[in-house]
Amino acid sequence: MILSHEHFFSPTTGRQSFADVVHAIVISVREYPGAAFRISVGTDSEEVAGRAKFATVIHVWRVGHGARAFRTEGNGNEIKTGTPKNFRPRIYEEILRTATLAQELRSALREAFGNPNLDNIEVHADVSETGGTSQMLKEVIGMLKGYGFADTVIKIKPEAYAASAVADHYI
Repeated sequence: MILSHEHFFSPTTGRQSFADVVHAIVISVREYPGAAFRISVGTDSEEVAGRAKFATVIHVWRVGHGARAFRTEGNGNEIKTGTPKNFRPRIYEEILRTATLAQELRSALREAFGNPNLDNIEVHADVSETGGTSQMLKEVIGMLKGYGFADTVIKIKPEAYAASAVADHYI
C-alpha cells in the first residue's frame, strides 16, 4: 500500500498530489520560522453499503493559530463489514494506513528540510483504554512501534484528534 500515490483533498486548496501536500507543509513551516507546528496522521473508518470506507488525514497545526487538513479516502477491498468479527481487521487497516502515510510523509519532509532526524510526526490511532478497542490497545501500539514510531508520537483517544475528530469528520 502506497498512500502517497493517492489524490488528496484540502478544503482550502482542493484536489492535490502528495508532492503538493508536502510542498504546502514546507511553505507553511518556512513562512513561520520558530513557530510550533504539530503534524499528525490519522485514519477513521465506517461501514458504507456493506464495505469499509477509510479516510486518512494529514493534519498540520500551527499551535495557537490554525490548522490545515489534507485527506485521502479509500475502500477496504478485502474487508467485508457487517459482522462483529470484522471489527478488528478494520482497525488494523486504519493503523496500517496511518503508519504507511506517516512514514511516507516523514521521508518526504526529511528530504525537503534536509533533516534526517525529523521524527516528530504524530500517529493518531482511533483506539482507547475503554470501549471496544481497549482489547486491541497493546497490539495497536506494538504495530506502530514496529513501524518505527516512538511512544512520544503515538497518540490514542482522547489525544488522537487527527483520527477521532478530523478523519471522522470526513467519513
